[in-house]
Amino acid sequence: MKNVRKFLVVLTTAAALFGGSVAVAGTASAAPAAAAENCRKTQTVGWYCGHHAGRTVVLAQGSKGAAVREVQALIANTTAYYAYHSTPLHVDGDYGPATRAAVRWFQGHYMGSGHVDGVVGPNTWNRLRKV
Repeated sequence: MKNVRKFLVVLTTAAALFGGSVAVAGTASAAPAAAAENCRKTQTVGWYCGHHAGRTVVLAQGSKGAAVREVQALIANTTAYYAYHSTPLHVDGDYGPATRAAVRWFQGHYMGSGHVDGVVGPNTWNRLRKV
């Protein structure tokens, strides 16, 4: 199982670096929520999971609603989050401590340590849409 997770992390990272995408189906390492979300890459928005298409709403702990669900779905379904944590990020529209930790993980892993603040602003939105 550990080797499968490592493989998924390497595969997802390579896809992110080279502009591709990774679809994982039928493995024990795929996030349980992945099948429920319909995340897809579009020409106009980039990665989009059906909750919120914008990039301008600033989100932080305590935020609620469709934009939060979009961030949660993007991290849960288009990144290596599950492979690193072996636990799903729940898409519930509530920006609580688990979502803040997931955003900080995303920022550190995909944007660099200088971008880790746990707030989803324009730079984080742009990177979430490109992963």
